[in-house]
Amino acid sequence: MKNIKAVVLISIATLVVALWWFAGDSRDERGSGAGGQRASQAVAVEVAPVSHRDIKDIAHYTGTLRAENQFMLAPRVGGRIRQLTVDIGDTVERGQVIARLDDEEFEQEVAEAQANLDVAVAQLEDAHATQEVREREFRRLEELREQGLASESEYDVGQSEFSAARANVVVARAQVAQRQAALRAAELRKSYTTVRAEWGGDDEAPRVVGERFVDEGSNISANEAIVSVLSTRALRGITFVTDRDFARLTIGQPVIVRSDAWPGEDFPATVARIAPQLQEDTRQARVELRVPNEERRLSPGFFVNFEIAVEEIEQARVVPVDAIARHAGERGVFMVDESEDEDAEHRFKARFVPVTVGVRTPDHAQVLDPALEGRVVTLGQHRLGDGTPLRIPGGE
Repeated sequence: MKNIKAVVLISIATLVVALWWFAGDSRDERGSGAGGQRASQAVAVEVAPVSHRDIKDIAHYTGTLRAENQFMLAPRVGGRIRQLTVDIGDTVERGQVIARLDDEEFEQEVAEAQANLDVAVAQLEDAHATQEVREREFRRLEELREQGLASESEYDVGQSEFSAARANVVVARAQVAQRQAALRAAELRKSYTTVRAEWGGDDEAPRVVGERFVDEGSNISANEAIVSVLSTRALRGITFVTDRDFARLTIGQPVIVRSDAWPGEDFPATVARIAPQLQEDTRQARVELRVPNEERRLSPGFFVNFEIAVEEIEQARVVPVDAIARHAGERGVFMVDESEDEDAEHRFKARFVPVTVGVRTPDHAQVLDPALEGRVVTLGQHRLGDGTPLRIPGGE
């Protein structure tokens, strides 16, 4: 029984000693400064000055690239494709033939229209001849009537026949014009069997074939697309901006385009068009950019990133981005307070100042409030609190 009591007493004594050591360590930790460092120990940090410089508020958006101009080439008549002269990626000039359709049926229409025209021309010539005969007869009856050798009825008959002959000439002439129009229409329809690359405007630069939708031998209907044609010397960037940036965009504003296809490269662009209103479902507005592409390094369909400088701020008060820290639930910076006594044990101490941050760039953050001056801590803030002594490399 005595042995059991001795073991219990030894265990209790051991526990008491362990608790005493643990409590001592805790007191040591609580005796540290607000940042977890003993008041007598300075924390090594890096600092940088509060400065004034021109900065840009950069808005970042994603979007896609499209051809600046794109259209489909299709025949105006239906038929079987006899020949297809272009394929995907081919360059086409204005007026170049891209496809031919079978034209035998249209050739027959032209021949028939020509024959009808020939008949109409012959009928017109016959009408002219008849008119000349009837006119001579009528003039002779006029003379005989004046001499009293022709009756009134004979004169009236001659006049009527002459008028009818003149009317026949007018009708024959109209029939010739009609047949000529029919011939031109037949020839025009026949010309539609040759499909050419045509586009409006003064831009004579070649275009490129984007897609091919049919093959040689296919039967297609009128206005059924054969190929798509693109203009890629310049591209159209499409993105959607929020109401925050909408009011700060203007036509001609510079834009930087980046693509994963060309890592690390910037492509210049400008704002070309801005939708006049935001879409109700997304609360965003469509913005179109003009992206020069003379070297054809970008292509329609690319997914890209846009950087738009929506605002430029001159001589903004800024601190390094790394200086912004959170302390006691607030966002701010640790300022460096310097003692006037150069022989003091701790010449530099930290002072936390909550700040209102404005524009951020990759390197700097604008401080809107308060009006800071001096130096801020950029490395080591996690070990600091108000009044924590600082050790600055170089001591300055």
